[in-house]
Amino acid sequence: MTERDMKVLLEAHALKQVQILFGVMSQGYMIVADGKPLETNKHETREFKTLDAAAKLLFKLGIADFVVKLKTTT
Repeated sequence: MTERDMKVLLEAHALKQVQILFGVMSQGYMIVADGKPLETNKHETREFKTLDAAAKLLFKLGIADFVVKLKTTT
C-alpha cells in the first residue's frame, strides 16, 4: 500500500487499523495499515529511522489514532 492508497482509504473512511511496528532486522520502524505495510513507489517496504518520523507522516495524513508495537513476537 502506498501513501496515496492510504489517503484514498482514509478519505473513504475505510481504514480500520494503523500500526507502527519496530523491525528488529532493519532496526527501524514501519507503518502497517489494515495488515499491509506502507510501501515506496518501487513496492519496497518504507522504513523510518525513528518512531517520531513515522508518527509525523501519520499526523500529516490526518491519522492521530494508531498503535505502536515495539515487540512483534509473543
